[in-house]
Amino acid sequence: MSKLYSNELKALVVPENVLEVGSVLQENCMTVQGFNYDCVRERNNSGDSYGPTNPVILSFTIRVNNPADAKPYYEMLANNASFPLSFLFNATFDDNLRLADYEDGMVTEGYVVSVEQDYGSASGDQTAEEQMRLRVKMLLTSTTYLGRQKNYKSVFIYQN
Repeated sequence: MSKLYSNELKALVVPENVLEVGSVLQENCMTVQGFNYDCVRERNNSGDSYGPTNPVILSFTIRVNNPADAKPYYEMLANNASFPLSFLFNATFDDNLRLADYEDGMVTEGYVVSVEQDYGSASGDQTAEEQMRLRVKMLLTSTTYLGRQKNYKSVFIYQN
């Protein structure tokens, strides 16, 4: 029995830094089915952080409507370089299918270390392509949390 995923647009991922690009097209966004990461720092009794930052692995699953849309994630995996990914929550688009607004989000920078494909069986009007999913794991170097008033950046791995 296949597990069908929601068609509601709650979270999107864009394979670029939305703070640096002028406009984001809806066709470049993919629906996030779920994501998970633990951001942990050692703290003393006073609450001050100390020691090296623990490595942070971000795991997320996205729905892929067309197998060609998975190409950027495989390119990130093949290259030994850091790449940005932007996660946007409750995003809305204008009449030109460009990003108009979002509630909040985060821009991550890091190395893609794993990409897995999964095809679910379809039911009803959906095709197998609509049920294709990618499970991606990324070693984060930094995360910038996007807020209405101010952005906050956390650096996990310093790059030279």
